[in-house]
Amino acid sequence: MDHAEISPRPVDDKSLFIDDKHDVAHLESQEDKVAQNAAQNLSDAIAFEQADIHMGIWQAVRTYKMAVFWSLMVSMTVVMESYDLCLIGNLLAMKSFRRHFGTWQGEEAGYQLEASWQTAITQGSVVGAFVGILICGQIVEPLGYRRTILLGLVMMTAAIFLTFFAESLPVLLVGQFCCGVPWGFFINVAPAYASEVAPVALRGILTIYVQICWCIGQFISSGVCFSTQARVDKYAYKIPYAVQWVWPVPLFIVLWFAPESPWWLVRKGKMAEAEHVVNRLSGHASSRPASETVAFIVRTNELEREEMTGASYLACFKGTELRRTAIVCLIFAYQNFTGNQIGNQAVYFFQQAGLPSEKAFSLGLGNTAIQMVAVFGCWILTAYYGRRTLYLCGVAFNFFFLLGIGIAATVPRTITTTWIQAVFMILIYAQYGLTIGPVTYAVIAETSSMRLRAKSVGLSRNFYYIWSVISGVINTYMLSSDGWNLAGKSAYFWACTSAFVWVTCYYGLPEYKGRSAREIDILFHRKVSARNFSKTSVDEADDH
Repeated sequence: MDHAEISPRPVDDKSLFIDDKHDVAHLESQEDKVAQNAAQNLSDAIAFEQADIHMGIWQAVRTYKMAVFWSLMVSMTVVMESYDLCLIGNLLAMKSFRRHFGTWQGEEAGYQLEASWQTAITQGSVVGAFVGILICGQIVEPLGYRRTILLGLVMMTAAIFLTFFAESLPVLLVGQFCCGVPWGFFINVAPAYASEVAPVALRGILTIYVQICWCIGQFISSGVCFSTQARVDKYAYKIPYAVQWVWPVPLFIVLWFAPESPWWLVRKGKMAEAEHVVNRLSGHASSRPASETVAFIVRTNELEREEMTGASYLACFKGTELRRTAIVCLIFAYQNFTGNQIGNQAVYFFQQAGLPSEKAFSLGLGNTAIQMVAVFGCWILTAYYGRRTLYLCGVAFNFFFLLGIGIAATVPRTITTTWIQAVFMILIYAQYGLTIGPVTYAVIAETSSMRLRAKSVGLSRNFYYIWSVISGVINTYMLSSDGWNLAGKSAYFWACTSAFVWVTCYYGLPEYKGRSAREIDILFHRKVSARNFSKTSVDEADDH
């Protein structure tokens, strides 16, 4: 056939696609259905969001009791990181541990680890967690929260062998590093998962529960070390390491049945599965259809996708995400500069302040118990005062407490001044549990956008670890008799850093109480100042 004889139709001729008027009518009908579905989805999304925002705490607990249960179970993995971090501080105060790994430094000091090795073993797991978070940030989006946490539990079970059988400082250091890698998984996933399965009324409470898990781990660690510190054999410190095996297997079995985050399922286009998970999280107790919840998730996801390019680590530093990333990174790093570094080595601090070993361990145990009670108090306070006010009050109080420790350490040492330092240390720890510690987890989970939540939380925790290593090295040398031997006078330094934290948070920390994820997205998009977040209204129909 001669191709020149063929006359192609004009490209704008509808007959290229439609042959008659019936097809035109059918196409218009389909377009009307799409528009109607879009309108219905928007209506469903608005209906769910308004119901979610105005739901009371007890109504939310009754309706979403399964979401509460699964969030608590996932957060329990954080107990292991808390246990081990506190464990190292307790072991440094344990005579048998120092005798096995330390060197003799005279009658007054006895056996002590060199400041360099103290720093290495206390920060080795932190470096491991840093690496773990980087790995988690890459695998959590393709694998999902559930499979990532299960992988971390398997890794944790294997890593404990290294610390338990370690007979030298280099092997112990490697073991601490390997334990740190799955910690990075746990601390990344726990607050992100809690914020995604919880309704607005419970979001702060369930993310704050991560701090309670920290207290549980510290309390168990202090209790185990208190019960073994009088032993003279190597099992005085090996038994505390072995106790870590109690957690991974039972948690693995329970979390095998945990539901995936519906937000992750929507991002993967699995709408039917997302609706099924929403029904599981509410235990079918919600009076609203699961489709409304999914419609709201889709709306928020589309809003975020329009405002950002991609969902990589690089996206965390572009546009409005840069401000959000800066907030979560700084608020997490600030935990190291408000007295927490002294608190992590409370038993060792008490010893260096002049208290006998047995009293130091007793105070360390009581210190942790008081903080755990304080975190429960934070649940109540956040419901009334939100995040910003609590955080600023906490930092201000710690500034004065740290100043008190420094003054008591400066005057000639007596029994009275020693106990004054101990009491102020307990108050700092309790205050940290009441405000700064738990509020931090709520802030990092709520500030980050849903599409970047896992990466944003991971970046913030890694920023924390970087400054934890730096401040930990400084704190170790300030407290160690082999270092600068400042003891309680080191509190002056942390008082100054607390003042800096208060000023920057006053101007930079927003309030998220009662805000949906969509509203928070819009407030950041509009570049509303931190002090005006709680005062600015967002219409239910707004998408920008």
